Amino acid sequence: MRPLIINRHSLRWTLGEHGRYVPTQPDHRALLTRTFGGGLEGYRSADFPDVTICDMTRKGHLERVAKWLIESRQLTHVVALHEKDMILAATLRERYALPGMTVDETLPFRDKVHMKDGLVAAGYKNVPAYLPVTTAPAHPLPWSGRTVVKSRWGLGASEVRVVDDPADIAAAIEELHADPATLEVEQFVDGAMYHCDSVVYDGEVLFVSVGEYLQPPGKFASERYQGSVIVGTGPARDLLVEHNAKVLRALGLEAAVTHAEFFLTPAGEVVFCEVAARPGGGGLSEIIRFTYGVDIVESAVHLQLGLTPNLARAPGRDGGSDVYGVLGIFQHVLVEDLRDFLTRQVAGIMSYDFMRPEVPGRVRHATDYGHKLILRASSRAEFDERLTQILTLLDDRCSERS
Repeated sequence: MRPLIINRHSLRWTLGEHGRYVPTQPDHRALLTRTFGGGLEGYRSADFPDVTICDMTRKGHLERVAKWLIESRQLTHVVALHEKDMILAATLRERYALPGMTVDETLPFRDKVHMKDGLVAAGYKNVPAYLPVTTAPAHPLPWSGRTVVKSRWGLGASEVRVVDDPADIAAAIEELHADPATLEVEQFVDGAMYHCDSVVYDGEVLFVSVGEYLQPPGKFASERYQGSVIVGTGPARDLLVEHNAKVLRALGLEAAVTHAEFFLTPAGEVVFCEVAARPGGGGLSEIIRFTYGVDIVESAVHLQLGLTPNLARAPGRDGGSDVYGVLGIFQHVLVEDLRDFLTRQVAGIMSYDFMRPEVPGRVRHATDYGHKLILRASSRAEFDERLTQILTLLDDRCSERS
């Protein structure tokens, strides 16, 4: 096994400490990474003696470098966990006849119109009304009320606008600075947002975790925090698990780690949002590991290497008695290390990470955290109390600094 690893995340997140997620000797790994975003965090030449650093904003350049590595090193697999690299990885597999997801298998998990078209064609009914912008009339739309304008290829809720009046769609498109052919419009759904994070093997969902977002991801531009909390046993979880399985089955997924998002309306109806064939970011893998003992990032790497995912450490599908969640405070809110300040006053902080902004200004994505905390509580009510306590302390700290 000689894998090409295309990395845009923190190196430790993608491959574990010292690359332990890849069960092969170090000189058989070819690492293609960037310096931005922790792409060389914890790097040691002993772990990755074959490393190539690339400007990943240049799509054509990135593809040429990846092809050169595959050909010159005679590589046998491609591993890519970032949304932006999923189609590239599939294209490389097809070109060199390597195992793993093809372009046709990957597209339903990237292009949001293709995704919804596939679900509708398979008979899944819980899809919001939607249209590609190239065919959407300016007015009237075949639905009334609020409308979402979003990129068909976007991630991190960064290319999403909500308009109250369909007449404002054109202005939203202009604000996104995007080719209309790369956008879609869909009917706004009022409800809480949840996510299902799954391990799929041989077409079956072997493991699933359900979480509830602390805020709708699209609100990151106007809010100071984001995050998620694991949902324990109950009717809401059962319903979301059922719909998650229907979606993955309808899209024909065979083997991958997935991150699917749904709305749960006030009437108790589940409505699909979107799904990706990669692990969720922003600390989700950490709270899943704390709750279930399952490392979904390791599972994703193993599945792309053609290996069976290791789920032996999972104590059960319903989780333990404690409640785990992640709180991310955005970079622009307060640029200082708050570890001592918070851990002295708040119980249940399992870990704290401080990240200095690499790009000035407000955040660009829903997981651009400056402070990331993993919280543990004995119940959801206690978790909410600790969340409120931290936000109050943050307000006080900001007041002191202003």
